[in-house]
Amino acid sequence: MRLLLCLLLGISAPCAFASMRPKHLVYINEENWTNIMKGEWMIEFHAPWCPACKDLQKAWNAFADWSQDLQISVGEVDVTVNPGLSGRFLVTALPTIYHVKDGVFRLYTGARDKHDFISFIEDKRWRVIDPIPDYKHPNSKQMAVVAVFFKLSMSVRDLHNHLVEEKGVPAWASYSMFAGVTLTLGCILGFLIVLVIDQVFPTGARKAALEQKKKDAAKKNGQANKESNESKKNTNNNKEHSKEDKKTK
Repeated sequence: MRLLLCLLLGISAPCAFASMRPKHLVYINEENWTNIMKGEWMIEFHAPWCPACKDLQKAWNAFADWSQDLQISVGEVDVTVNPGLSGRFLVTALPTIYHVKDGVFRLYTGARDKHDFISFIEDKRWRVIDPIPDYKHPNSKQMAVVAVFFKLSMSVRDLHNHLVEEKGVPAWASYSMFAGVTLTLGCILGFLIVLVIDQVFPTGARKAALEQKKKDAAKKNGQANKESNESKKNTNNNKEHSKEDKKTK
């Protein structure tokens, strides 16, 4: 009987947890985030370890229950599993909230209570907030690059944790390895940059050699043009002499 009761509790607990999730809250990830480019949205960025995010969660879930009445969509992003989105939106503090209207993004900085969220939408208070500039737009190319760097940094951190916690590598050895790789890649990248700059903007002896080569080419072209002009002049003179000889005869 006790075993049966434990099994029932074990099965019902996840179901009860799932039922506690807001029905109308949209979970946004790196695969479906472009859906927020259409319509009106309120998006919260959070992390499970963030105390302020935990304090906000109840109000945010209650706000999500009003989404249909307000004719908007309410979503959330877990930055720990979506580091790319953290980079795209340049999230530097948690929780961060954005209002989105047909692809126009505005950073929400108001009070964080269910009634304040509702009033923000009903009274259209977002109109007095300046949209984020184009160079910070999440769908821009530059922010896509930032997203890649955020993903890369998260991958490096996960690899460090794997080496230290699972493989037993000392932390100092892991840090030393990453420092060595970073320095090596930096040297290679620096060499390539210098090589490209030297090819585009030559300096020193190479610049002097190129300038001398241009002068020689210009001199050679000048001599060729001079010889061509003299040849044409001689041809014209020969034609004139030939005409005069014909007249004399």
